[in-house]
Amino acid sequence: MKLDDQVWLLGIRHHGPGCASSLKRALDDLRPDAILLEGAQELQDSWALCGDPGMVPPVAQLVYDPKDPAAAVFYPWGIFSPEWQAMQYALARGCALEMMDLPFGLELELQNQERAARAAAEDEDKDEDRHGDGDRAAQPVPPRSEEGDTEGEALQHDSPFDQLARAAGFEEGETWWDLQVEHHRHGLDLFAAIAEAMTALREQTPERPGSRDLLREAWMRRVLRAARKQHARIAVVCGAWHVPALAAAVKVKDDTARLKGLKRRKVEVVWVPYTYARFSQDSGYRAGISSPGWYEHLFRHLEAGREADALTIEWMSRIARLLRAEGFSCSSAEVIDSVRLARQLAILRGQARPALAETLDAAGAVMTQGHLGPLAIVRDQLIIADRLGQLPESIPKLPLEQDLDAWIRRLRLSRSEKAQGLELDLRKDIGLQRSVLLHRLQLLGIPWGTRTQDGGRGTFKESWSLQWQPEFAIALIDASAAGNTLLAAASRRLGERVEAERGVSGIVELLESLRLADLTNLLPAAMARLQQLAGVSSDLQDLMHALLGLVQIQRYGSVRATSAEALDHVIEGIVIRVTNGLAPACVSLDEEAAYGMLACIDKAHSAIHLLESSDYLARWKQALREVVDHSACHPVVLGRGTRLLYDLDSLDSAALAQAFRLAVSRGNEVTRSAAWIEGLLLNGALLLLHDEELFAVLDSWLGELEESEFVRALPLLRRAFSTFSSQELGQIGDRVLYGSAETLAAARVLDPHLKAHALPLLRTLLGL
Repeated sequence: MKLDDQVWLLGIRHHGPGCASSLKRALDDLRPDAILLEGAQELQDSWALCGDPGMVPPVAQLVYDPKDPAAAVFYPWGIFSPEWQAMQYALARGCALEMMDLPFGLELELQNQERAARAAAEDEDKDEDRHGDGDRAAQPVPPRSEEGDTEGEALQHDSPFDQLARAAGFEEGETWWDLQVEHHRHGLDLFAAIAEAMTALREQTPERPGSRDLLREAWMRRVLRAARKQHARIAVVCGAWHVPALAAAVKVKDDTARLKGLKRRKVEVVWVPYTYARFSQDSGYRAGISSPGWYEHLFRHLEAGREADALTIEWMSRIARLLRAEGFSCSSAEVIDSVRLARQLAILRGQARPALAETLDAAGAVMTQGHLGPLAIVRDQLIIADRLGQLPESIPKLPLEQDLDAWIRRLRLSRSEKAQGLELDLRKDIGLQRSVLLHRLQLLGIPWGTRTQDGGRGTFKESWSLQWQPEFAIALIDASAAGNTLLAAASRRLGERVEAERGVSGIVELLESLRLADLTNLLPAAMARLQQLAGVSSDLQDLMHALLGLVQIQRYGSVRATSAEALDHVIEGIVIRVTNGLAPACVSLDEEAAYGMLACIDKAHSAIHLLESSDYLARWKQALREVVDHSACHPVVLGRGTRLLYDLDSLDSAALAQAFRLAVSRGNEVTRSAAWIEGLLLNGALLLLHDEELFAVLDSWLGELEESEFVRALPLLRRAFSTFSSQELGQIGDRVLYGSAETLAAARVLDPHLKAHALPLLRTLLGL
């Protein structure tokens, strides 16, 4: 749109390939000496770096608050982004380029003010409710406009764009805009038509009071007025929705009044690699798109100046190649039929040419025979496309990121948007160092790698899945405040957590993190904190939980060449405190506390078993006897204690059966008996399978229960039996069916079905 002989307003859709291609042609025709580009003012000092040959989109400029890196926004650019093409034009022609949108630092302050206003209004409502004035209407809170671009919102359903779409015979504005604008390469005529359409829409759309767009457009007009004084030919590249506002005759004093008193924070800007997957999500200014891979294909097609049919033919050929690479059969004839079907679908839908939806419908009908599963591959690999941008080495980086890059190069890793499996052998130095790197990054809140599976503690194998995400750039900035190297930053972060930890089990978990990340410089401080907390802790369950972790660190520390000798003294102290205090701690527990104690007892039992100390084992047996002999303990704990004593050979079968009979005697309440049985049988199917007397006692007790009693006992028994494997449950079922183990064995020998299968095999083995 030609505003006058000095200014042209070129309204675009962010990341629109047709807009990008048309913008290139329009700028060639206009030959402006200055371009005003919609983008946060803070981008001004770094945009020119996009001209470096090593800069390969998709990339993004990340604007963040150095005091709060989580307060950040990405400005992503792809090759099909009109803004990217405008920046490339300015660099190639030596044209001035200025960012003209509201500063992001000012946006942050406005958001803080809005949050404060909402919080104050909520507090006022609560205060009114407390004083009986809840029926009085709350004071209105200034509406919070969404961050950034509004024409992205306008292109959604129930927007003014839908009115234009319905007038043209389309159901919604997204498809209409794509077909009318993004599938074509125009020149200045396109932007004149866009301006006319936006003017009509905004005349029918009431302005929202307090909308952030009003501030943004006032700021843009101020930048435009200043540019008029310096340049003869100005091209304004902005979101289409803003064109009428920039063309409007607004008085300077009105814009000044609107912008008066605004404050801004100091923010920083860095370039980061971006991914097409992130384009399909909210990119920070409501300009996310769902098909960046398709848009790149469309942009390159428009730039090549090929016929319209070539777009569909090339796209179908790419789908066919991808499906063949994934093992699907896809012939050339099917490609031809898919192209024809896509054309016919476009005609039936009133379109001049096939769009993405028609190509997918056609490919699904012909190439995959109606199966939608293979189309998921097409979506991931072609429509979105797994692509990670690259930055040149000359781009300034934080020292922490430089250290990370050095680790990546040394360990022969690579950042990729696509998930990659990684198997590590900790016996090899490179495997151990890779594991250390990934664990240090996790401590810094950068989960580049996630553990998939491993062989357990004490093994030399770890399995990881690696996938790099652009948001990790924010975490790197945040972590850089803790140190300039991964070692320094991870040490400081973990050290802060050690100082802040108040539980013994929490310190043990941090010790495990310390060991995995090879932060041995923190070991003295962590051990001192552990000894301090263990010496004063009154939480026996926390000590029992911590004991197992400490023993595992001591036992398996050699896997990573980590000394665990300093743990012996702490372990001894915890064992003494646990064994002395177990019985009193199990008295008068409610149901929830009893089951919590049950889990801790199992952990302590596993820990003492791993220690292989006769002294510790003797103390543990004595503690369990004190629990079992204390009638005030919860029955599930009593049953568990009895079971553990049996496992430790402190009870023989006769004594166990006698304890079982006492627990299920008619004098006991049925749920108390069932809870005792649950504690005994958790993960203990072999007890029932190999102890005839125990099986008989349980069978007799169940048979004597009244129906109402059985219903009350059933949930507890089912919970215990749920810990049995399906094979164990089947064997117990056979015992119930046939009676004793001897009867079961005889029945299996005489079973005609087993006999029919066994005899032919025996004849073959014996050569008969």
